[in-house]
Amino acid sequence: MTIATTETHVREQKPALSSTRGGTLENVITAFHRARAEVASLFATVGVDPTKTRESARVLGINRGLTWRLTRMVQESNPTLAASDVPGVQSMAKFLEACRQRGAPEAAIESTIAALDEFEVALAACSGDRKTLAMLMANHGDVKATAEAEKVRRKLFEGACGVWGVQARTRFVTVFVFPSPDDPTMLDAGHVNGFVGLRRLRTQAVPLSYEAVHKSTGEAVKFVKEPLDPSGPGEGRSQVYKKFSSPPEPDIQMVESGGYRRFEMGSGPVGNEGLSTCVFGTRLRRLYNRYSETPDTAGFMVLLNLPVERVMFDLFVHRDLDVRHAPKTQLLDRLLFPHVNNEADFDRQSLPLAETTQLLPDGLAGTLCPYMSWYSAMVADVTAKLDRSIDQFAGWRFEMMYPPIGTTLSRRFDLHAPPGR
Repeated sequence: MTIATTETHVREQKPALSSTRGGTLENVITAFHRARAEVASLFATVGVDPTKTRESARVLGINRGLTWRLTRMVQESNPTLAASDVPGVQSMAKFLEACRQRGAPEAAIESTIAALDEFEVALAACSGDRKTLAMLMANHGDVKATAEAEKVRRKLFEGACGVWGVQARTRFVTVFVFPSPDDPTMLDAGHVNGFVGLRRLRTQAVPLSYEAVHKSTGEAVKFVKEPLDPSGPGEGRSQVYKKFSSPPEPDIQMVESGGYRRFEMGSGPVGNEGLSTCVFGTRLRRLYNRYSETPDTAGFMVLLNLPVERVMFDLFVHRDLDVRHAPKTQLLDRLLFPHVNNEADFDRQSLPLAETTQLLPDGLAGTLCPYMSWYSAMVADVTAKLDRSIDQFAGWRFEMMYPPIGTTLSRRFDLHAPPGR
């Protein structure tokens, strides 16, 4: 699970998000995300896996070069690395015809064409051609620094797998924050997190996640929660989101220790024989005050205690909360600063981050996650259980490859003063 931390001291003001109007790079990025979502949706509609380039080329009957660009477009969420690889109009026409031949509805084809047209218009207004766009993107953020840092972290990941005897492809956290229906001065949260492609390298039990709520000064506080998919004996198993877990009922035990609840997966087979996906889902009621007389924030954290190839953290904030800036994201050192959750110390405990937060496109299509094909379906299921529409939320995604073990990923947003203040 994650740690939800209230914060009570002054925050620096964050810069406003750039306008997406006109011939700006931000406009191209927004159009890229929409086109990416539409192309990914077409892959799903015709039953083709975009993570398998050669197989996709064979099934669709198009050349590997075009397929590589299409699958890269879908798999790479960072537009600075992939926007200039979006195939041109004629190449896209071949892909669309291949999808049409495999039974894709004409409405889906037309929707994709509209998104691609929007991208071409934005591209023409911003740079005029893809080569110039590639140069602009190369200077948008520190792509080189990101790549170099990733190489170092990968070595750490490989060593950690051997030392701790466990690994996973993806660690993800998805949080929805919205006004509590029975008390609009409070905030509820839908909280889903898990591991995809989890493998033991030794047969021992594995502590998957930790759960607690803390004040900004570090004191643990009580909270009210309920499972999204309640069934199974004990708190550990009752919180498993069985619809999206494999096997659907893993052996999960909850252990209380030091103010935390630790959720452990029991011992089992190693390697691919024990390959699993374990997802937890809860609703947290009246977790935060919605308003604050003094500068204050609401936040969520995830302890990165196992070696994983990728971490993804989606934070969806209800539009009624009027959060106009991307949540602040920090990677906190928990090797040199273990067991410390005094939020006043977070800045000096933070490790450098070259990765940036991405504002997700509106709607369910904007939640696309190509390495978790069921992710958008999960989002739809969660929001239905919360009795909320995804259109009521603004979402921001943070992704990082090979996050260092022994760190905590923290994301927070500002709370407003009460109305009339």
